[in-house]
Amino acid sequence: MFELVIIILLSLLLIKASLKKYNRWKRKKQLRGWVAETLHQRDTKVHKCLLSSSNSKNDDDTGTNFYTAADTRTLIASGKLDPAENVLQLARRCRLYGRNCNGDTNQGVNAITEEFYDEAFIKAKELKSMKRKRDDVPLLYGVPISVKDCIAMKGALQTGGLACRASEKHRSKTDCLLLSVLRSAGALPMVRGNVSQIMMLPESYNLVWGRSRNPWDLNRVPGGSSGGEAALVAMKCVPLAVGSDVAGSIRIPAAFCGVIGFKPSSTRLSLKGSMRPRKNNKQGSTVIIPSVAGPIARSVEDCALFMKAVWNENTFCNDTTIAPLPFNEEKYRMNKPMRIGYFFTDEWFEPCTAVKRGLLETIEGLKKAGHTCIPFSLPTNGWEIYSLLISINAADGNLRSFVEALEGEDMVDSYRPLYSAANLPNIIRPVIKQFIDKRRATLLACGRDGGISSYDFWQKCAELSIMKNKWDDAVRSANIDAIIFPALPIPALPHGIAGDFTAAFSYPFIANMLQWPAGVVPVSTIRCDEQHYKLEDIPIDQRDHFAMIAAKVMSGSEGLPIGVAIMTRGFKDETCLRVMKEIESIVDFR
Repeated sequence: MFELVIIILLSLLLIKASLKKYNRWKRKKQLRGWVAETLHQRDTKVHKCLLSSSNSKNDDDTGTNFYTAADTRTLIASGKLDPAENVLQLARRCRLYGRNCNGDTNQGVNAITEEFYDEAFIKAKELKSMKRKRDDVPLLYGVPISVKDCIAMKGALQTGGLACRASEKHRSKTDCLLLSVLRSAGALPMVRGNVSQIMMLPESYNLVWGRSRNPWDLNRVPGGSSGGEAALVAMKCVPLAVGSDVAGSIRIPAAFCGVIGFKPSSTRLSLKGSMRPRKNNKQGSTVIIPSVAGPIARSVEDCALFMKAVWNENTFCNDTTIAPLPFNEEKYRMNKPMRIGYFFTDEWFEPCTAVKRGLLETIEGLKKAGHTCIPFSLPTNGWEIYSLLISINAADGNLRSFVEALEGEDMVDSYRPLYSAANLPNIIRPVIKQFIDKRRATLLACGRDGGISSYDFWQKCAELSIMKNKWDDAVRSANIDAIIFPALPIPALPHGIAGDFTAAFSYPFIANMLQWPAGVVPVSTIRCDEQHYKLEDIPIDQRDHFAMIAAKVMSGSEGLPIGVAIMTRGFKDETCLRVMKEIESIVDFR
């Protein structure tokens, strides 16, 4: 009898395991079907405006007539630029360079997820037929834009790089508030930009839309998660793109692609109505460290134009969580000399030689322009900042919210190192820490198998509050208008290493945790003799696994862009943009 019971129990367990395996197989097959159907719809979609013989031009359009958003608006308003023809030219560039559909030429960056050329073209023709007075021209009048995949747009998917969001039931029936405001300002949404899976990696690769590439070097990443937007702006496919930023997702791609990126104060712009890359759109961590939308462009003036367009009564009335502060033109245009603090390292990840040079040249340029630049002592260093952010984001343990968000889809390989570390049994963590370098040991201590207790989580939130006060006090005590520092310590990464190298992205985290405005401006490119990351140039406690990866990143990096970051205290966004514009005019990056 006992043997029979054992046999029955084992049989039931075997049946249960088999059913579980079958259900996983069935789910993966369903996800693959959704992705295949979505790609088929995208790739077979007929764009009538591009087929019209009357509008046909040489497909090899190099974009010599590319205009910034501000110039586009001015030229259309004055009748010197046909908005419909401009849409067509940019649509051709998108097809040629923004997609990955060029046969053997292999020149596309694969940054586009969905295309809406006909819709933009029809709206542009409507604008052309409208008669407006010079003082009645909307701020983004006729400006073609790209919109990040996760931001709700009528008729488009919001996948967040997730196959489970690629089905027709996830196609948006309405615009989110931000898109509605942008359309009211005259913007023409034309394409959607690619993202990373689950939108938490400094690359833009997922199993739905594939891998996006950097326009400066197709073998490198454009950053993430707003990498598609930055690549499209850098490729001159669109003059302006809409991204979002919760841990550098606008500024990392901007730095990697050599364009301008701006993250507003975290409660000055709405993402109401857009998806969250978590199951059932429940992403509790954004209550503590909010995600915020922002622009990516080729000029600071275009970023300022974007902010003017969205900081209006329409936004403020429809989302009462947003601070009702219109754009302060006086603060942005102010000409008086500024007092600017700077630091070269956050002490967690030493920048490469080229990045330090770029920052030094920027400081010298600001001084020559009449501004005062002084060293700024960090109230909390990168060790504390990085550890605290990871502790808050990993509080649930085992990457639980990430795995749940996948809903049966395989994780991309870049998440594997993070997943393995998150699932280490707590009992062996102290032992492993004894055999690895200090930085990896620090990161390993940030999480626990099974997650942390509610008490410990609230303690982390209290530490964040203390950190905010320290930074606020430090900036006020130093009496500075802004802080400038490395945008990132290294240039764009080669494909496939982002998951092993997340430690290099501590610099953008500061502004997200403080909820302060911050931007990135490209200032230079890496020189031939700067393609190195030597151990003797960095602190002893950083001569480790990450330093060896950094050395590989620097190999073959000549010509890649580097940038500086600009940050101001909360709600001083216009001052941040002003400093960005000043740096832009000083360095004259091309």
